[in-house]
Amino acid sequence: MRDYIIRRILGMIPLILIVMIVSFGIFSLVPNPFAALTENPRIKRADVERLKHAWGFDLPWHLRFFRWFGGVVRGDWGPSLLFPGSTAREVIGRALPITMRVMGLEFLLALIIALPIGILSAVKQYSITDYIVTVISFFGMSMPTFWFGLLMMMFFSVLLKRPSGMPLLPAGGLMTPGLEDAPFFVKFGDRLQYLVMPVAVLAFNSIGGWTRYMRTSMLEVIRQDYIRTARAKGVPERFVINRHALRNALIPIVTLVALSAPIVVGGAAITETIFTIPGMGSLIIQAQIKADYPTAMIALMLSSILVIVFNLVADIVYAWIDPRIKYS
Repeated sequence: MRDYIIRRILGMIPLILIVMIVSFGIFSLVPNPFAALTENPRIKRADVERLKHAWGFDLPWHLRFFRWFGGVVRGDWGPSLLFPGSTAREVIGRALPITMRVMGLEFLLALIIALPIGILSAVKQYSITDYIVTVISFFGMSMPTFWFGLLMMMFFSVLLKRPSGMPLLPAGGLMTPGLEDAPFFVKFGDRLQYLVMPVAVLAFNSIGGWTRYMRTSMLEVIRQDYIRTARAKGVPERFVINRHALRNALIPIVTLVALSAPIVVGGAAITETIFTIPGMGSLIIQAQIKADYPTAMIALMLSSILVIVFNLVADIVYAWIDPRIKYS
């Protein structure tokens, strides 16, 4: 296993480099952020050329790539055009923890709910429970997150009120202004109520898809010969499901979750925008609209690296779940 992991890590290095080259090449096809300045009669062309030279936009794209790559290796990710006076590293450093908090809670909630419900739906196939779970799952998969988010805001922030007249849940943001210096538990409870709706909206969508995958995978496993043999030997049904069937049924789910994990960095742009959460999702959208190339490229690079890394994590988890899988 150790040799396999070392080989995979070494193989990831050229792959990440190729991803960075392709990503930078795609961004180089977009007009430079100073193109709009040339149309402003109050800005001198010499000033625009000076800015282009300072940023390296007067160089060929491959030379700009080596300049940018060297800065990334040194930790110098360039200035942010979206937030003047801040670097791309500082901007992403502020947005990334927020997105990881929201998406981490969403992942945890979705896994805790989707896996048991998917197993129950498979064990009770074609029952009333199975039909109810199927309807709710398809509803969660098909419901657009922006529409579901707006419905939750209307219900919990407009229709439902506290005795004081305040909304039951805040419609957006991260924390009530003025509580920055409050005790830890006061701030924790305040921030938690701001996370309820965005986490619920994202989790509901994931639960629908993951439940269907879990159900399908479990149905395929419980029809295998070794499951029938275990039942014929008189093994209690809960042990047949939890000890014999569940591990093999989890293998496709591990792949699904591993490929979804980079969302923790990429964020959910639509949901973050609706609930005014200053995370990575809304940051990437703003960076692309405002042509903030340094920030957008770093965000794209982080997401691509996570896809590669979590593929390796999934392969390692396979061997832990199913002892029959060996890596030499």
